[in-house]
Amino acid sequence: MESMTGFGSFSGQERASWTWTLRSVNSKGLEIRCRYPQGYEDLEQKIRECLRSFFTRGSIYVSLDLTFDLMQQKPRINIPFLEELCLLSQQLQQQYPRLQPARIDGLINVRGVAEINPDFEEDHDEMRVLFLSSLGNAAEALKKARLAEGEKITACLNDQVNQIEALITEARSQAAVQPEYIKKRLKEGLALIKEDSELSEERFMQEVTACMLRADVREELDRLTAHVHTARELFTEKGPVGRKLDFLCQEFNREANTLCSKSADIELTRIGMALKTVIDQLREQIQNIE
Repeated sequence: MESMTGFGSFSGQERASWTWTLRSVNSKGLEIRCRYPQGYEDLEQKIRECLRSFFTRGSIYVSLDLTFDLMQQKPRINIPFLEELCLLSQQLQQQYPRLQPARIDGLINVRGVAEINPDFEEDHDEMRVLFLSSLGNAAEALKKARLAEGEKITACLNDQVNQIEALITEARSQAAVQPEYIKKRLKEGLALIKEDSELSEERFMQEVTACMLRADVREELDRLTAHVHTARELFTEKGPVGRKLDFLCQEFNREANTLCSKSADIELTRIGMALKTVIDQLREQIQNIE
């Protein structure tokens, strides 16, 4: 089982240093958001294709940080643009004397002044292949982190399912005495009714039978037990199971609601409410599963 939360990265170096950083959080589907250096916009489609081969759900933030080795570059300065910036700096200095004068290192860092990779067109395709080949390593690191987190969540889910199973067993024991409880309560009501009107014993037994049928929770408990078995099977299933588990939690909750509505006993109602609490906790954890 795999979580949708994780972090992975990979760094490489060849004429330039680069680092892929991948962060993943919960999402209903697969959302990929990319950030890359200017001039490498054509990487985005390949990034998406690569990550789709690894993941099916999660909001994944992808970042490519790139640093060229300036010692191996032959920087080219856009002299007209730099002169224009210097002139503008002098004008602003005269207009606002309190401003600090512009420094050459600051002006050089303005985008468009210095081209640190003048052979961009020539190197682009080769660097692009290097970047994309290393993206798989970062994706594998993220996958490993998500699987490790998934193991921790699985342990928690198993514990919650065990709690649900224990509450179902407790509910069965309590439900076994519910028909007698209903019959006793109706007989007490019958005594009060007979003081004001005539009610035959046959009519009374019909009402008792109808009440007991309405209050029979065995079917709900059987379904809850079946859902427990299904959940444990899904915990060991390979591949994405988050959507299946989310739907199963809805079924768990539906049966728990019916159990509470049919309950004619305070103790059985208490068990039903405890079931709903654990089921809500289970569903919260399942939102992290791919």
